[in-house]
Amino acid sequence: MDMDPPVEFCEQGPQLPTRFIYVKHHPHANKPDEIIPLDSDAPQTSSVPEPLAPGGHAVLDDRPWAPFRCRADSSYAYRCVSRRMPNKDIDDDLNHMRGQWAETVHITFRNHRDLEKSLDLARQGNVPFRTKKVKIDFAGREFSEKSYEVEIEFRDPWEVTKRLVRDETLASVSTWFSQEKYLCLDGVIDLSNPLYDEPWTAETWRAVDDFLPAPDKYPSCFLGGHIWPDKGLVSTKVKMHPILWRGCWIQSATRNGSGNGGAAFLGFPPARRNIDPKTLSGARRAEYDQLKRKIYHAVCETVLASLEPRSRNGEVLRFGDRVKRIAHPGILIESMDFEELAAAWLAIRNSQANHPCPKCLVHHEDLHKLSVHAELRTSASMRRIVERATRLQGTQREELLKSYGLQFFKLFLWRFAHSDPYDAAGYDLLHYFDSGKWGKHVWPCLKEYLQAEKLASKFNDNMNQFPRWRGLKHEPSPTTIDYSDGQTFLDILKCSLPCLVQLLPQNSAFVYIVRVMTKLRIMLGLPVTTKTRLAHTHELILEYEAASGNLYRDFGKNFNLLKQHFLQHACRAFVSKGTSRNMTTRVGEGFQQEVAKMYGKTNGKNAGHQISRQDENEEAMARIQMAVDEWEKSQKDSDIEDHEREVITQSAPDTPWKLGSPDRTPRIEFF
Repeated sequence: MDMDPPVEFCEQGPQLPTRFIYVKHHPHANKPDEIIPLDSDAPQTSSVPEPLAPGGHAVLDDRPWAPFRCRADSSYAYRCVSRRMPNKDIDDDLNHMRGQWAETVHITFRNHRDLEKSLDLARQGNVPFRTKKVKIDFAGREFSEKSYEVEIEFRDPWEVTKRLVRDETLASVSTWFSQEKYLCLDGVIDLSNPLYDEPWTAETWRAVDDFLPAPDKYPSCFLGGHIWPDKGLVSTKVKMHPILWRGCWIQSATRNGSGNGGAAFLGFPPARRNIDPKTLSGARRAEYDQLKRKIYHAVCETVLASLEPRSRNGEVLRFGDRVKRIAHPGILIESMDFEELAAAWLAIRNSQANHPCPKCLVHHEDLHKLSVHAELRTSASMRRIVERATRLQGTQREELLKSYGLQFFKLFLWRFAHSDPYDAAGYDLLHYFDSGKWGKHVWPCLKEYLQAEKLASKFNDNMNQFPRWRGLKHEPSPTTIDYSDGQTFLDILKCSLPCLVQLLPQNSAFVYIVRVMTKLRIMLGLPVTTKTRLAHTHELILEYEAASGNLYRDFGKNFNLLKQHFLQHACRAFVSKGTSRNMTTRVGEGFQQEVAKMYGKTNGKNAGHQISRQDENEEAMARIQMAVDEWEKSQKDSDIEDHEREVITQSAPDTPWKLGSPDRTPRIEFF
């Protein structure tokens, strides 16, 4: 690939734009530093990496719809898969088309079985699901079984990772090495205000790059992954726990989308549905939670097992930009609710434990104090505690673990390199702020107050008159809503302050906290942040602590909540992993809705297998459709070129020209 010459930074002043971003690439990347101008009239002193040169693209197949016999078959299969059409509807469709439009329809399928045969061939290009039985040994008193065997169907995350890394179409939106970005003003390179957006601009990725060996034959690079396991209702009675995997080296706009380069579905941890935990109490409930945790860990360990040896030793791959590198995968970000994160994934006791936070050892009584800092948990420190506990018995072991808020459990991520499970816990705005502090605590308290003071109707009238704008879900009567999702709560927060100040005095505790939370939510949701922005965010967090203290003083609202305390770790999470868009579970919630739709079509019979197969079909058809779209574009471009060439030839048949431009000068040949 052609590269721009290195930018000369020694002569600062006229050569530099007034406002720009200075990018320092990690030494392992072997790339010159860059200047990204922010002024609209500034010349571009460095270029954004372009996709591979034409010679680097794979040659377009003249039959991109293969393995389907024709394009009509491919288009019809895409329609059936995307709409999840039942077999009966497919057969009815095909019979109708063969009868009424037989002369104009080119589809060769006779019935759904023919379609399924073609889909079987199309799925061969996917990372397939495979089945494995996992045995869990369990020595319990209340549950007499000594071992449990569960069967899981899952995808290999390393095979998924290799597919993403090798994909040439994703090379232009992928970054393999860490970067340092700085916001510079006044035409001077200033390294005092670092900028954070994507994961590779943050500190954790840079620390891993510094740890990896310097390039020898092949450069070593870190492939940080984003793991998202979460439970969700797929029917009124059934919950399922999908696991999604994203590559953090892919730009957020792509990896958070639903197309090529987006989330990969790895599988479902099985649930024990023959036991209702609500009927258990005391020792039996505690033992059931321990058993559920062991099953959950054993399944996740099995699913992610292929990443462990590669995280330590690496593996040489030919990347999508045609460069060979040694890839070291790891778990960079964990996004999930506290139930999965603390109780299941990190084996923290529970939200009511003396030390409930999965990030630090703050005491439960200090959860409301956002200015109180405690010792951070790390894999090394927590592992030493568990190793000490193995040498103790009975009450001594239990007391030691309680003092650190731990279960007697060895996390499988402790064996992974570059995968600290405590540091990987990100700050999720959806669960921790929108539907957390605001949706489940401050808003219900405010709503109850408005109803008690006979102000709810007037507040709803104000909300109903609130102007509409794009992206805002308008709620004309929010106080009548008993339950909703995080997005609805966020929309209520956006509109609450101007509607509230007309009803309550400015010094009201509710006006104060809503004003602070509105400003704080804006800062936490910024897709790009800087050191100065984070300093302002920290000031707002301290102001929010004072506002929540006023709410406790005036109305008795207790903020000794884990989601209250976790706000203290938000700024550090942004410096460590990039901004909140890298850690959000909001994009995963859309997948839960898709799972619910697919589950409804399975009637609950062998649902996990059918959903996995449907996901494979959708992935295969999306890949084929993308190839067809590229082929169509190439055909149109080719037609235009042929037409232009014909016009030029007719108008000036004897004119010497080169590189597509007519010229009267003698022909110049390039050797």
